[in-house]
Amino acid sequence: MAVNGKNKGNTFERKIANLLSQRFEAHTGIKQAFRRNSDSGSFFGGSNQKRIQTHNMENATLGDINCPKSFAYSIECKHYKKAPLFAHILTQNCREWDGWIQQAEQDSANTNKKLLIIIKYNNVEEFALVKEPVPGSAVIVYKGYFVVPLKQLLALPDSNFFEV
Repeated sequence: MAVNGKNKGNTFERKIANLLSQRFEAHTGIKQAFRRNSDSGSFFGGSNQKRIQTHNMENATLGDINCPKSFAYSIECKHYKKAPLFAHILTQNCREWDGWIQQAEQDSANTNKKLLIIIKYNNVEEFALVKEPVPGSAVIVYKGYFVVPLKQLLALPDSNFFEV
């Protein structure tokens, strides 16, 4: 039976929004502080990047998850069936990740937020790509991005995630 990729992606984005809302509820004081971006970055992302110059960006939402204003990251979520070959990661030649990084870097630059890519492959725990090392985490480094288990990243103190 074929899987609808868009529905799979939307479901994963909702799952991550709920996870983040739960994780940071004590900090934000809001039960659902994070939510899926209904545009999922499509209005301003990729080839629509030129719209940044022609549209009012004051209330624009970029990335896959709408986050509280003080949240330090712009989030991109990816859920795919099959993980890349380990050899591609070791040789720093994973086209799929390169495209996601480029997309996330655009949103990060346009929002003045740090980049966070959350990735899920079937039968693999969620992990994240971030620019800074995560203390106490065994990681892989891919083109200057640290690959860490999402659970370990979210175990960091709230101060790592919110601007002061």
